[in-house]
Amino acid sequence: MDHSSCPVCGKPLTQLYKLRFSVFRCNSCALLHSDAEFEHSFESDLESTSRDIGLKKLRLANFDIIIKELQKLKTSKNTRLQGLEIGCGNGWWLETCRSNDIDCTGIEPEHIYEHYHQANGLKVIYGFYPEVSPKKEGGYDFIIFNDVFEHIPDINGLVDSLRKDLSDDGILIINLPMSTGFFYRMATFQHKFGFNSNLTRMWQFNFHSPHMNYFNEQNMKLLLDKHSFDCLSVLKLNTLDFSSINERILADKGVNKAKAALMTTSLLLLKPVILYSEPDIKVFFFRKK
Repeated sequence: MDHSSCPVCGKPLTQLYKLRFSVFRCNSCALLHSDAEFEHSFESDLESTSRDIGLKKLRLANFDIIIKELQKLKTSKNTRLQGLEIGCGNGWWLETCRSNDIDCTGIEPEHIYEHYHQANGLKVIYGFYPEVSPKKEGGYDFIIFNDVFEHIPDINGLVDSLRKDLSDDGILIINLPMSTGFFYRMATFQHKFGFNSNLTRMWQFNFHSPHMNYFNEQNMKLLLDKHSFDCLSVLKLNTLDFSSINERILADKGVNKAKAALMTTSLLLLKPVILYSEPDIKVFFFRKK
């Protein structure tokens, strides 16, 4: 894959720093891009049980925000909404859809949650999009990425496939972390003084599925505009559930309990600053032009 030019605007990339992988910046649109690679063994420093405990309450609260906006944008009551989630992971979004009378199928490359999917009657196809994408006549009412889009290497090829799989008035929903958020800026600040662990974690370079790109609101809109999508709305999502920070930190096997406790205390003390800072997570709603 070419790492010399920006996948959003095509301008040259400049290397910022090297951690486990190199990170580049586009001086034109400010996209942050890495030369990371997906680890197909699916082995990493991710501990899924602690991760799920630390994320579930947060994710469900954010999903409620997304569902309400989707229902507002898709006002027709004549038919049941049909959607596709790419990278459905544990299946929480699929369960949220079902409880809101929305029909959604998930695509997931990993089998770690397969037993849970089957036990709860969730519709999941295993493999990588678009190779295993189930085709729907007329296209899907919506396609959603929940913290997945930033892990995709070929974002331009991906968006081309999404256009084909969406209905003419279908909604593309992208929920992802922002390079302008509080935590990314703090990790970058720490890196300047030689403390790299938080920045490595932000990029998830110790996990089997690292981040390939970090977007801001402007270059995300620029990418989709290039592929003839209009941005309908952008919403702020919650970054942390302050009641389960410790479990979320312990999802990284490289962090011991003492360090996790220290990090948890620090984050609780910073709670007022975090809540009033630039959001770390946003969700975008797009429609084909």
